Amino acid sequence: MNQSNNEFPKYIFFTYRIVLFFIAFYFFMMGIALILFPQVLTKSTGQQHAVILGMLRGAGGSILPYSLMYILIAVKPFACRWVAYIIAVANTLAIILDFTSVFFGEYKLSNAMIGVPFEFLSLAAIIIFYSISNRKSILVPQK
Repeated sequence: MNQSNNEFPKYIFFTYRIVLFFIAFYFFMMGIALILFPQVLTKSTGQQHAVILGMLRGAGGSILPYSLMYILIAVKPFACRWVAYIIAVANTLAIILDFTSVFFGEYKLSNAMIGVPFEFLSLAAIIIFYSISNRKSILVPQK
């Protein structure tokens, strides 16, 4: 399915890319915050444990490449479709885990709603974009 940017409406690409760059920035800032200021996240929970702070720093380090994956699919959405699938699975899992933590009383719904809107926006953008692209590829003759 070789589809070029010329075969796709520009406003869809523009919107998709803006959403992905925004989410990439959000996750980049989250990663930096986790690396530099993990104690801010645990401050309200009482005594801070060095192991948890170290785990949060490590999670922040793994979030940084995740933000680069968003940039990759924003720049080359058809060449890097597999990256979009990985992100979609990661976002689905994150949403499920956030609501599971709320269900188990590990944290409040307001805490879950910090990340869930971004995860949902990302998932929706990917699903909508690739659904449109799949439909469009049927209608547009391949060169």
